[in-house]
Amino acid sequence: MERGRLLNTIKVDPDRQLAALSRNVFGGFAEHLGRCIYGGIYEEGSPLSDDMGIRQDVAAALRRLHMPVIRYPGGNFVSGYRWMDGIGPKEKRPARAELAWHTVDSNRFGTDEFIAFCRQIGTEPYLAVNCGDGSMREARDWVEYCNGVDDTYLANLRRSNGHTAPHQVKYWGIGNEVDGPWQMGMKTPQEYARAFAEYGKLMKMVDPSILLLASWTSGWFEDWVERGQLLLEQAGNLVDYMAIHWYVGNRQDDYYRYMSLSELFEERLSGAEGLLAAMRTCHKIERPIYLAVDEWNVWYRTHVEEQLEEVY
Repeated sequence: MERGRLLNTIKVDPDRQLAALSRNVFGGFAEHLGRCIYGGIYEEGSPLSDDMGIRQDVAAALRRLHMPVIRYPGGNFVSGYRWMDGIGPKEKRPARAELAWHTVDSNRFGTDEFIAFCRQIGTEPYLAVNCGDGSMREARDWVEYCNGVDDTYLANLRRSNGHTAPHQVKYWGIGNEVDGPWQMGMKTPQEYARAFAEYGKLMKMVDPSILLLASWTSGWFEDWVERGQLLLEQAGNLVDYMAIHWYVGNRQDDYYRYMSLSELFEERLSGAEGLLAAMRTCHKIERPIYLAVDEWNVWYRTHVEEQLEEVY
């Protein structure tokens, strides 16, 4: 938009509804990054924390938001995460060099702590599995650890860690921002479609009730249409949500250009919706496949060195 031009008129017509909007769009995202986990959600020894180390002032603040779902443990972090490092006695958990944000993670906050945190604030846990340097075996094992009900090693491991009842994690993402060259284990459209199909197959063999989220696009590169098409061609029977990421900011200090981003939003969302409809029709997929925006924010004034701690 040229500087000085008037903005378009916006008409609000509540009787004209384009589609249903799930409350999950108001969900949250927690990553092992900066002080989000350690010193934020979790701080052992603090007078503000409970016996498990969960900050009760943070939990109380988040309860007021009524977030329906929270994604964990990343983000870029998950592409190098070994979930088994973060369970069991805390004194036995290994500290690992963390390559996404160049820190050391103690693993003192992990799966069971995250589930307990979600229960405290009344939100559904959403776990993203490592599709970077991880494996299908790790992914299916994590589902069994969390949701297993049979007399198996992994379900019994959860029980021995103090959780007799299954965690019943419903939402599972396969990978994070796999289209991004910054990602550990970045995948081409072909590679990710095959990986999603095989990961998803094994994970749903363990628990057919889970809902799977595919990492569609975060960079909105030229291959985003191809990525979506291949995912639905090869794994349309497994995909429940197609996840997109969206961060915006005003780096150029151009108010009019920044505010006109709403036009770009509409263009991309309409294109994504059209592709989903076309592929469902072409491949006779009768069940709905939804769009999920599972990372989004106004951002970009901070950098990796500052652990992306934006000040609003």
